Amino acid sequence: MKTTFITWYPNCRRSDTIASRLDGKSFLIHYLQFKQPLLAGPKYFAQALSTLRTLIKEKPDIVLVASPPVFAVAVVWLYCLFTKSRYIIDAHTGMFDDPRWTWLLPLTRYLSKRAVCTIVTNRFLQEEVHAWGADAIIIGDVPVIFPETDKKDLGYGKHVVVVNTFSQDEPLNDILEAARRIPSVTFHITGNLKHSRHNELVSPPDNVRYTGWVTDEEYAALLRAADVVMCLTTSDHTMQRGGYEAMALGKPLVTSDWTVLRETFSAGTVYTNNTVENISSSVQSALDKQADLETQMLELSVKRKQIFMDKLEQLKTQISNTTNTEYT
Repeated sequence: MKTTFITWYPNCRRSDTIASRLDGKSFLIHYLQFKQPLLAGPKYFAQALSTLRTLIKEKPDIVLVASPPVFAVAVVWLYCLFTKSRYIIDAHTGMFDDPRWTWLLPLTRYLSKRAVCTIVTNRFLQEEVHAWGADAIIIGDVPVIFPETDKKDLGYGKHVVVVNTFSQDEPLNDILEAARRIPSVTFHITGNLKHSRHNELVSPPDNVRYTGWVTDEEYAALLRAADVVMCLTTSDHTMQRGGYEAMALGKPLVTSDWTVLRETFSAGTVYTNNTVENISSSVQSALDKQADLETQMLELSVKRKQIFMDKLEQLKTQISNTTNTEYT
């Protein structure tokens, strides 16, 4: 059974990992600038045409498609309507709670009910999809495989790598103020500066370094050199890919105090309520307990990898047991 994974993001390690484990190909179909609403119309039109060309060329039996944007799913549904192929939606949290996409939930529900299933990251989202009358499977754990690199030389002292994309749910201004309170620690903040909001770049503390966009190799070297990895979100039910990256390298993690993150990163982790004072104290706590947290995180990594393999087998079984879907 031939599998193709379609995503309209400029990069998506989750999609790549799932596709490779299903012996499929992953296609990143991306045009123009990312996160630029004024370009959405022409960008989506170009990506829709490229998606159809890719699917016609590949002729997959199963199409996995990342959402949002839900328009990518609609294009895949259209292809499957005429070819009787089947599709699976890989749902990122924004599909459910981002105002840019929630107004399209009627379309999302329609497409989900016609999919083999929708992949979600936690039970809360699974229950929401089930309420639509659609099937859903939880795959929260996607193991990270980094390229082999040496550690980046970050210089003297303690270093925190903040996994950041300049998304609206990342409390970056609070992180900057927290960094100001612990000047002996250097904070390395990732993310393409083109996606930043201007006020986030004005007068950062002296102990903050913006990495800008980096290659996979540079990113791996940066994380390997970190004493602590931090990734925060103000949005509940949002999984943190940066947490999996910390887990893969056995790095202590500081993340937001949400139930889904406590359940997933149940060891090797310090949780914060995202306030300035608590962010700074959580970083200091993780540094104080660094050795113990590293050991815990490596042990947790083994457990979570097995969970991923079990969930992947469930998905493979669901694919093999599904008859051709009616598209109406």
